[in-house]
Amino acid sequence: MAKREEKDNQRKPLNRETAMFFAKDLRTARLAALADAQAFDKIVHAVERLGNYIEGKQGTLNKYREALVCLSEKSSLAEDIPKEFRGLMAPFGELYEHVRIARNDALHQGAFARHLTTHAIDLAIVLEDALSHCLESKVSDFMVRSPVCAELWQPVAFIRQQMLANSFSYLPVLEEDEKLTDGEEWCVVSDNAIAIYLGPERDGSTRKERLGTTLKNAREEGLTVLKPVKTFEEKATVKDALDHFKAEHVLLVRGPTRGSLLGILTAFDLL
Repeated sequence: MAKREEKDNQRKPLNRETAMFFAKDLRTARLAALADAQAFDKIVHAVERLGNYIEGKQGTLNKYREALVCLSEKSSLAEDIPKEFRGLMAPFGELYEHVRIARNDALHQGAFARHLTTHAIDLAIVLEDALSHCLESKVSDFMVRSPVCAELWQPVAFIRQQMLANSFSYLPVLEEDEKLTDGEEWCVVSDNAIAIYLGPERDGSTRKERLGTTLKNAREEGLTVLKPVKTFEEKATVKDALDHFKAEHVLLVRGPTRGSLLGILTAFDLL
């Protein structure tokens, strides 16, 4: 026990800034692996970067194991809940061993790659939850920064393409009407609205015409493709955001000047 405490004291502590960095790093790698099962190594590299930072020296997954297991203990997803629901969730230590052993295997393809990717994704989810314990309960610590925005002059086809390519459900849109108040000038276009606008046809002139219609013209046709949304200050609390999610699906974090945007926040970001 004393030996472990001594090692813990020698490791670099995680502060808010470093926790945000590594949580984002892990999430980016996890989303890449979801899109491509062969990209599990992106998660492995993100885990190694985290272990390298904590230990302060170059090493392998084997050398980082103790430090990362220690970090994972901040999350109830590491041991407590898997112990209760063993048939559904694996403990962090087992996930780590699966990934570590398979790390240098040359045959990363097919069913093997998908199986390994599943373990790597679960591993990343536990570490992300553990890192969230180092964050403040502010929307700025959980929002997606510098979000991709849609423009009113862009065709619906391009906005659809952006959503599909990046797995976006919402894109912020800045309204042009100067009469709008600060709280109403930002809207979002959703995948749901685009799907309804394009309609059930998969061929024919109607779909082709609507794909080539600008977002502004689609709005002016009277179809509900844009929805005003609540904007927040970056220092707003997560509690306030969750209260608004009862009525809203997405929140935007406004910048210091009119028309500027710092981030986008969905319930997914707070899971």
